[in-house]
Amino acid sequence: MPGVHLMTRLAAVLLVIVLAACSSSALNLASKSATTPYRGTAGQPAADPGVADYGVTPDPNMPIAIAAPKLDPNHSYSLPELINIAQLANPATQAAWQRAREAAAATGIAEASYLPLITADVLAGYAVTSNTAPGIDGLLITVPNGTITTSGAQAVPSLAVKWLLFDFGARDAALAGAQQLSFAANVGFNAAHQKLIYDVSSAFFQFSAARSQTRIDREALNNAKVVLEAAEARLGQGVATTMEVAQAKQQVAQAEFDLTGASGRERSTYSILLGAMGISPTTSIKVQDLAGKSLPRQVPTNLDQLIVASLQRRPDVQASLAQMKASEQGIAAAQAEFLPKVAVTGTVNRTFGSYSISDSRFGSTATLDVNQPNAAVLLGVTMPIFDGGMREARMDAAVSAAAASQHDFARLQSVAAQEIVVAYDVLRTSLSANAAAAELVNAAQTNYEAALDYYKNGLGTLADISVAQTGLLKAQYAQAQARSDAFVAAATLAFATGSLTNANSL
Repeated sequence: MPGVHLMTRLAAVLLVIVLAACSSSALNLASKSATTPYRGTAGQPAADPGVADYGVTPDPNMPIAIAAPKLDPNHSYSLPELINIAQLANPATQAAWQRAREAAAATGIAEASYLPLITADVLAGYAVTSNTAPGIDGLLITVPNGTITTSGAQAVPSLAVKWLLFDFGARDAALAGAQQLSFAANVGFNAAHQKLIYDVSSAFFQFSAARSQTRIDREALNNAKVVLEAAEARLGQGVATTMEVAQAKQQVAQAEFDLTGASGRERSTYSILLGAMGISPTTSIKVQDLAGKSLPRQVPTNLDQLIVASLQRRPDVQASLAQMKASEQGIAAAQAEFLPKVAVTGTVNRTFGSYSISDSRFGSTATLDVNQPNAAVLLGVTMPIFDGGMREARMDAAVSAAAASQHDFARLQSVAAQEIVVAYDVLRTSLSANAAAAELVNAAQTNYEAALDYYKNGLGTLADISVAQTGLLKAQYAQAQARSDAFVAAATLAFATGSLTNANSL
């Protein structure tokens, strides 16, 4: 017996030493100091690169998940088609869908709590026990002190059933809360699609504006070349000076410079469009021109009705309401913790064993075989009495969480209403600016053509053409931007009102 106790103590000491060594050795996974760069792989000790280079080792096994859809190089894609591609390729919608599935599974977990829990267990093993047995000091026989040692193998298969019958609404609150959170995740999934549609639409309109400005700058360059040809022709006729020709060449150079900048902006907005779609930035795709798309003619007249209807259908507002309802169920769940729980438990098992019993006092050994069935059905009541204030703290936390969610819901409605009003005003202003820009372009075009004719006929000056050309360029730029801004504003209002629901909403 003393030997057994000694071995047990030694084993415990060795276990403590091994655990301590594992704890301290885990620190070598990090760099040895705050200024030592990290090199290494997951689960391996960090290496010191010996130089102050904080780069990381490339991982050739890393999966690259940037979408690269197959596209028709000869097809010019419209906005609805670009949105459809984005909805299939962008990981944001896929992640939102998985979160909705996760929330739905959580509802299934809550529903399962109403059903009994059935478990099957098998315990098997071998055991040795020794107990000191007193000796016998009698008149006829004397037996010294000894030990009784029992050893043998045992197996106990069992089946247990536990069914919570009554819990004063704790499971009802958990299920109701899970259902609300599942609803919030589902409308959040729709919100992710609406946000994607808005992002792609906005990027598409900005790219269209940049492409229009590139086209305007290209036309401006052609116009500058026409003026240069006219100046050179007048110089040949002796009615112009070399200064005028030099000025005309300067305008050509300036137009070329402006075209280069516009082309760069067009490429940048093209990259933004691909990023909004969630596809590879090296993708080559033809994008349909915006020229044939018509702007909305007017905005809704009753702003108050628009706000009310919009708040009722916006997915983020609906999700916030669902989260508020779920937090209110948390109060009911916390209240149920103060009340008893009633459960029924049933067990069925059988013990199989074979034991050897040895008594050192008599030098004898006996064998005992066991095959014993057991069964029990119990009704239990659990009543919490004292937990150090844990239930009170949970109740306070649930009440605070519910109050916070109510304030979040009110704040979100206020913010959403403000977004709708701002988008409404911007759209109205953008439509007016677009109409004014169209008239400005017509006037500037007439002025430029007249100045050019005058100059060709020797009645005007190069300065007049320069002023008219600059005015035309600015007017065309303003029209292209105003048209794009109007489309973006229309998309923003549709998104803010929760009506940007599919690829053909605009």
